[in-house]
Amino acid sequence: MGLLTLVRVVAPHFVAGFETDGVVRRAAPIIKKLVGMTDEEARAFIHSKGWKASIVK
Repeated sequence: MGLLTLVRVVAPHFVAGFETDGVVRRAAPIIKKLVGMTDEEARAFIHSKGWKASIVK
């Protein structure tokens, strides 16, 4: 595993986060289905749901 990036996901009914290094390594329980997805797959899934995601600095 490389350096992990924290990503914040905002949806109408929750705010949650996940850690990625190109592949989602850990995620809040409500978005656990993202674990194992590549960043591109996770981005497409988040977009398909109408959610917003941003990198936490």
